[in-house]
Amino acid sequence: MLKNLFVVPIDTISIAFETNGKGYLGFIIELPGAFIRGRTEKEALSKVNQEVKSYLKWLGIEENLDYNTNVVQRHQSSLMVEDADSEILLNTDKGTMSDEEFRNLIDLVRYSGETFLKIYNDAKFKDWVDEARIRKTFYGENYTTIQGIFGHVKRCQYYYLSRTKIPFETKEEDFVKIREFCLNKIKELYRKDNNFLIFDIDNELWTLKKILRRFVWHDRIHGKAITRILAKQKQLGIIDKYEDPFYFALHSFPSIES
Repeated sequence: MLKNLFVVPIDTISIAFETNGKGYLGFIIELPGAFIRGRTEKEALSKVNQEVKSYLKWLGIEENLDYNTNVVQRHQSSLMVEDADSEILLNTDKGTMSDEEFRNLIDLVRYSGETFLKIYNDAKFKDWVDEARIRKTFYGENYTTIQGIFGHVKRCQYYYLSRTKIPFETKEEDFVKIREFCLNKIKELYRKDNNFLIFDIDNELWTLKKILRRFVWHDRIHGKAITRILAKQKQLGIIDKYEDPFYFALHSFPSIES
């Protein structure tokens, strides 16, 4: 549990929004990697309390407050935000990080990876196809199985490290070893330049802090996708129960009839 690493908001949550006009993706500033989505900004904001409560419970914090929201940043994007494609550089992604903040983010990214791996390892029917997930996305065919989603998240760890422009070889195939390899490389960059460098890769701006935030966000968004598949398997009677270490069950998943 990481309940001592982050300051819990008292009553107001800060949101940074990204939109292309077709969808809205909001990032919760105080909780790195926490996010909300909706067809409209209002719809996305209606999900703040659910996301905050599940995130805090994941950190070992019991919290039942209803939060006010303050939109502190808006970014217009040409990406397919409705499919959760994202490019925004938060204002808080920039600038100096203290050693304590950096260590906390490293620990958070490690814990997030461990949580995502637990969902995958505990799943029984990893190759079961959720036909409702068959569709085109900005990255190609949507992943329809737990195995496919897991493989995508495992590979993307190297993608996030590549945003630093440092050369490296992709030798590791184990999920945890890849995560540790990436974190060690990021530690080296932090010791050299803190969070001062801004990397421009394919017309998108990155910092070390953004990369760490995106690791957690990516685990959460795909961890939620796996949890939805597991919830559907349970509704269909394929499994009796499933693990939910991110506490996404605090969100409302639609029934298979809806």
